[in-house]
Amino acid sequence: MTDKTKYSNISVSKETYSSLQKLSKEILPDASLSIAKTVTYLVNCKIKERKMTTGEAERITGGLELWGQSENFTPPKKIIDWVKNNTNNKGDKNGKK
Repeated sequence: MTDKTKYSNISVSKETYSSLQKLSKEILPDASLSIAKTVTYLVNCKIKERKMTTGEAERITGGLELWGQSENFTPPKKIIDWVKNNTNNKGDKNGKK
């Protein structure tokens, strides 16, 4: 019996199903890829190729102003100096000279 907490079912047209069968053979020509795995593969490929726009990022995060920042944010001098001092020190992995 299928675990309903892990899986859902979808219905597609016969034309789409036929296309999925053809695609499954193109993805793994020497093996048998199920229609479910074909759909999963295609969805994951689409997600990976999709690039997030600045507008989408701002919509998700609420924009820089929500976090008390502006587009031309510069960290305080104290932080900049600390980073410079800690990246220029040479020593072993524990920071000892």
